[in-house]
Amino acid sequence: MQAVAGTDRGGVGTPRNPYLDLVRVFAIAAVVVGHWIATGITYKHGRLNGVDVLGVSPWTSWLTLIFQVVPLFFLVGGYSNALSWTRYRAAGGSAFGWTRRRARRLLVPTSGYIAAIALAVAACTAAGENRDDLEEAGWALSLHLWFLAPYLALLLLTPALFAAHRRYGVVVPAVMAATAVIIDVGVIEEHWRFVGWANYVLVWGTFHQLGFAWHHGFLAGRRGRPLALAAGAICALVALIWWGPYPVSMVGVPGARIQNASPPSAALLAFGLAQVGVVLLAAPSVSAWLARPARGRLRGVIRRANAMTMPVYLWHMAPVVLVTVVAYPNRWLAQPSIGSRAWWVQRIPWVAALTLVLAAVLALVVLAAQLLKAGRPRQPELSPHDTIGRTAMLGLGVAITVATLGRLAVWGFAPNGSLDTITIGCFAVGVLLVVVAGWTSTAPPNTHLPARLAGLGSQP
Repeated sequence: MQAVAGTDRGGVGTPRNPYLDLVRVFAIAAVVVGHWIATGITYKHGRLNGVDVLGVSPWTSWLTLIFQVVPLFFLVGGYSNALSWTRYRAAGGSAFGWTRRRARRLLVPTSGYIAAIALAVAACTAAGENRDDLEEAGWALSLHLWFLAPYLALLLLTPALFAAHRRYGVVVPAVMAATAVIIDVGVIEEHWRFVGWANYVLVWGTFHQLGFAWHHGFLAGRRGRPLALAAGAICALVALIWWGPYPVSMVGVPGARIQNASPPSAALLAFGLAQVGVVLLAAPSVSAWLARPARGRLRGVIRRANAMTMPVYLWHMAPVVLVTVVAYPNRWLAQPSIGSRAWWVQRIPWVAALTLVLAAVLALVVLAAQLLKAGRPRQPELSPHDTIGRTAMLGLGVAITVATLGRLAVWGFAPNGSLDTITIGCFAVGVLLVVVAGWTSTAPPNTHLPARLAGLGSQP
């Protein structure tokens, strides 16, 4: 496909990129299985407790080199956002209209998930469930929402970052990466904790910018550049872990002095760059293989699986809670020592059971979404008034959702065993601002572009 080779410039007739879909599907599968495997459950004296396997079995830190695939989400997101933004702009659309549409596509399913979990926590509280159990479950159901915060921030910045890419090319991610390394040194040596938060945008933004470069062909077509990127990043990663202070684990480990993922460190940056190089190096061969006529059915399967990545990401921890509260108190699952051989063997039926429950949950989610869509009235379209005001409203709404998603990821839905109504209420206000901001805008040219053109890449 031309899009895979990077020669696509955003033309309306450009076909889908199956390799892009494949990378996203592979990444979501790795995230889900990784989270499921890393979750250890104990049930003693009538109490359920969650245990981080990385803290119990240090050798499992090496597994994060397989299951940490978030850099690929931002790489693919950058490619898809570049493709979508160039198409929307070519059709006469504005940065405001594009950002609002993309943010809304991300926030609507997220709002449904947060509302459902909030109602469940409220119902459990009313039923008198144990507050400690509610706090534990609420945190397990919210931890993965952290990804949406930096992604939404980069979505808001995409028109400006894309303009910078068109002018300066790969200098932009290079500067972002260098700044992130400086900040990381400050975090480690000088405890720049507040400044360290910038690395959530700088590190993940580096991969997002490389997605722009992939879309424009700089890192595709010639294998020398991806090979050099992968080789250089691998060497840097080995040096940072072997001689530097960084741990092997590319995700957070309880009690570790340096956490590679919070905030994203120089080691995680090197690891992600190595991933990007490998994915781009494999793109021509895998794309050619997928493009064969005999792979038509496989492309269809990948396309359908790609359409479910957002629901899977949002809901994949719900089966963990459901199976835990049912299976362990009823003694349906044995409790071998976490990290033992018997425990690892038990991961097979554990993952199988969670997969079945997730399929049932997703079926209900899809059905509910279809019912809501059928009964949803059309949004009003009024005459434009204050463009600056509408843009400010959109920016404020996105900023509020970013902040509240970050807080939910850190503290959970029920800190201290009580529903965090303030944070959830603020999130609802942010979403409302994003939605209402568009009510005062007239439809841009070609507003009836197919949804698949306006919505590529909104999945994580």
